[in-house]
Amino acid sequence: MLNRTLAPAAYPIELIKFPAITTTSLSNGIEMQSLSLGEQAVFKLEFTVAAGASATEKAGIASLTSSLMKRGTKQRDATAIHQLFDFYGAFWDVQTSLDHATFVLYGLSKHLKSLLPYVLEIIQEASFPKDEFEKEIAIEVQKNKLNWQKTAFSASQLLRQQLFEGDPYGRISTQSSIESIQQKDLTNFHQAYWLGNMPQIFLSGKISQDELDAVRNTFEQLKTNPNKPAHALTTSQDIPKATQEFRDQALQSTIRLGKRSMTRNNPDYFKFSVLNTLFGGFFGSRLQKNIREEKGFTYGISSSIVPMLRAGYWVVGTDVANENVAETCDEIRKEMRRLQVEKVGQEELELVKNYLMGSFTGELTQAFDIAEKIKVIQMENLPLDFYDQFQAQILTCTSEDLLELANKYLDPTNLHEVIVGGR
Repeated sequence: MLNRTLAPAAYPIELIKFPAITTTSLSNGIEMQSLSLGEQAVFKLEFTVAAGASATEKAGIASLTSSLMKRGTKQRDATAIHQLFDFYGAFWDVQTSLDHATFVLYGLSKHLKSLLPYVLEIIQEASFPKDEFEKEIAIEVQKNKLNWQKTAFSASQLLRQQLFEGDPYGRISTQSSIESIQQKDLTNFHQAYWLGNMPQIFLSGKISQDELDAVRNTFEQLKTNPNKPAHALTTSQDIPKATQEFRDQALQSTIRLGKRSMTRNNPDYFKFSVLNTLFGGFFGSRLQKNIREEKGFTYGISSSIVPMLRAGYWVVGTDVANENVAETCDEIRKEMRRLQVEKVGQEELELVKNYLMGSFTGELTQAFDIAEKIKVIQMENLPLDFYDQFQAQILTCTSEDLLELANKYLDPTNLHEVIVGGR
């Protein structure tokens, strides 16, 4: 009989072999990464280009370009396009990050071949109609206004602006910057970056050779160009600053403490991920135990690494009552100093390792999740065994490693500080 009063034995998770992918080179130079996995006959197609927000001269152009690509082509208006995809039960979107933009499509594998001509049409023939442009500008202005009223949004934007002052990574959208965008800015950006850069294609799900051939035949029709070189980080010297923005009627304040940090190419990235997780990267972290459980100042607090293509940053974020802001910031810095002088106990370290390995294992159960990791490797020029290295470094990380990394990267006197909220 099973004794349900006793918890089952727990065992450490061992190294998981990252699934192999297939690389196909198209005749026009485009590379397609594909992974066939799973029992459900579904697919995910991603067409990714270096057309992110940091590529533009004005804040907001990249995201507006992505939005307006969904509003019509030279052949069809927005309604006709959406009806076509709805007919096949497909979901699609055009998404933008700081470094890249992606056309993403989900659907049934049997319909992929039928959908591909419309994907190509949207990418090549987006028309950016004037009436849709004017409506989208009005929508974006209103969204921007509402977002800046939220303390969490404001604090995050202001921190990134401080960290990367003088570089496109530090640009933020405001009502006036959005209103200054013209229709020709979008058409020029689309031509220069969506059609003027070499894309990467990622195909995952239950994929047959017929689907691979269909994708290859479709995108070999594209005229391609070499990628424009990514410009070097142009921001000035990183000197910590403190910003406090008061909001009348705000009962809470949002805190953001951060500093420039590393990209995934940094050899310290793997073990710093362990340190960050222990500090504030999961629900059992030291920040949660101190600020949430012991002090009762917040519902949640976290720290995270934000790696991008040309740079990265590390940030601690939380929301607390106005009267607890100063003490919360002091406690965050106290926990940083503690990591610099005290070795992490073996039991705590093993807990964090098992959490990271368990999370990683859980992210390898579906083809779509694995494809996201493949995408990171390709778009950030990482070694093909990146995730094998990641696991190995987690499993071999020691308390001595964490002490060294804390002294190298977690200087509590070298933090940008942004506080937005009440007095």
